Amino acid sequence: MKLTELDKQEFAEFSENNPQALFFQTPYWIEIKEQNNWSGKIVGFKENGEIIAATVLLFKKTPGLNAKLAYAPRGFLLDYSNFPLLEEFTKEIKQYLKTQNAFCLKINPYVDYQLRDIDGNAIEGTKQDALMDKLRELGFIHNGFYVDQDSKSDLEPRWISVLDIDGKSFDELYKNMRSGTKWGINNSKKNFITILEADEKQLFEFKDLMVHTAERRGFIDRPLSYYQEMYKVLKRENAVKVLLAEIDFKALLDFSQEKFDKNSNRLSVIKDNPKKAKEAAEIEFEQGCLTERIGTLKENISEFGEKKVIAGGWYIMHGKEIVYLFGASYKPFMKYNSQYLLQQVMIEYAIANGYGKFNFYGIDGNFDKNSKHFGLFDFKRGFGAVVHELVGEFDLIISKPTYTLYKLMLKGYKVLKFIQKKI
Repeated sequence: MKLTELDKQEFAEFSENNPQALFFQTPYWIEIKEQNNWSGKIVGFKENGEIIAATVLLFKKTPGLNAKLAYAPRGFLLDYSNFPLLEEFTKEIKQYLKTQNAFCLKINPYVDYQLRDIDGNAIEGTKQDALMDKLRELGFIHNGFYVDQDSKSDLEPRWISVLDIDGKSFDELYKNMRSGTKWGINNSKKNFITILEADEKQLFEFKDLMVHTAERRGFIDRPLSYYQEMYKVLKRENAVKVLLAEIDFKALLDFSQEKFDKNSNRLSVIKDNPKKAKEAAEIEFEQGCLTERIGTLKENISEFGEKKVIAGGWYIMHGKEIVYLFGASYKPFMKYNSQYLLQQVMIEYAIANGYGKFNFYGIDGNFDKNSKHFGLFDFKRGFGAVVHELVGEFDLIISKPTYTLYKLMLKGYKVLKFIQKKI
């Protein structure tokens, strides 16, 4: 079978209907990456005029090497249980990459290594050992089964969290959510939070949230231009929603003050009634909480104004799946639970528009309650999302000498970065 370069439109239709395809495997993702010094091709196999295997290939020149790194993001798109097809496709890809002066191909298929449940427990007898062996036989080098996010070197997460929404109403999903998640959703609605859809001019609000979140969680954020350029392309394709959670401090202050005054009136009526001692004690406790809240809200209004964006989410739609790619929030305002309301609004949108999966995306593979990133996993688990352990990242060597030099250069770069952090 001959590998050919594919028309963008025919590949887009193939990708749209392929259950393994995320937005990475689209012509518009090539366009986005071209703005970050990558180039791209789309190649595949056809049988009787129909695509049966295909992938996006991204290429990037490697500094110091007269060769390119190739990357099939979340690819290939093919039936991985069809070993003859996988073998033939790999053989043809390897030959094609030689013509493109590539020294290595990275892949990280959207394929489970083994099935897991909502708590991350492995389901016996589901490991894809035969596939792993076949990939190794074909020359792919596995980059390891990382568990903790902090040890991750893969380009995309190996551990993700996915909520099955196919054919379900939000009420059905809500019944199966954890009590803490239900409380978070309901509490967010009491805090006068409105969910807004950002346009291009409001992306700076999301960027500011990402800066704060990056500092808090210890990752490197991208410049505003990156989000702007990505948004332009995705919006043209109707493939993105950026939601912002805005709190109305003034409305919450007025509500809290009204509640405080109502409690004060009630206390004046029952304070000398021994039979109402328990009720009085409960009201006095609530008054203390309200006093603290009212003070905080007045300070917030003085510093930020009557309304403020306090959280946001970046969602990409493709095929039958929505991916929650980026989430960000200001830590001082996390107590208002706006991230819960963001997810409810987007899950409801997904259901209304016929999507089958709501992909919360990356999590940590360490499910110990004391682990550093347990909270992120637990937040997503609360909605009913199931853990998916993917097969991970592989390298297919095209030129061994160049690949060896590349690995040495990469190791040296990592050592240098480590030293710089210590200085």
